[in-house]
Amino acid sequence: MFLFNKNINKETNDEELMSLILKGHKLAFELLYERYFDKLVWYANGYLSDIHLSEDLIQEVFIKIIESPERFNIEKRFSTWVYTLTANLAKNKLREHNTRKSYLNLNHNSHQEPSTQSQHTLDLKITEKWMNEIFDSLSEKEKDIYHLRFNEKMQIKEIAATMNLPEGSVKSGIYYLLKKYAQLLNHYTYEK
Repeated sequence: MFLFNKNINKETNDEELMSLILKGHKLAFELLYERYFDKLVWYANGYLSDIHLSEDLIQEVFIKIIESPERFNIEKRFSTWVYTLTANLAKNKLREHNTRKSYLNLNHNSHQEPSTQSQHTLDLKITEKWMNEIFDSLSEKEKDIYHLRFNEKMQIKEIAATMNLPEGSVKSGIYYLLKKYAQLLNHYTYEK
């Protein structure tokens, strides 16, 4: 049963909201949901590349929060925990999807006829394919840094805190990510 508390407001920090959720405060859950839903959908979409699937996944995240709030250690940062939970669920979803896809042996993209597409559209598809290949080759840590920096637009300090890494590791991680993607751009030349 949920309780209401008039002392809860938009400035109440995440960890306090979680401790109130443990006590059954409905408004605390609503504030946390409002605060994180869109950010987490964007983050999950970086893994899943499907906005509807990402929204469903974040609903699962919040169901887990409401059903088992005690899983969160209120002495830790909520943002770190919820992003980790989201990443783990997204990776599981991706594995399920890839397993199902390979089992069914679906490959819709190979049946498209490039001759019917404009050169520009074809170039974009090729570039996107190469970028996805680079992304797929990244380690889980590199993917997380990529998502937090370029999708979530987090600062280096925030990424370091969220991932529990030194700032120097985050900086070098970003540097090597950019270096990998820069190699892709070497395939293009400017023509007048």
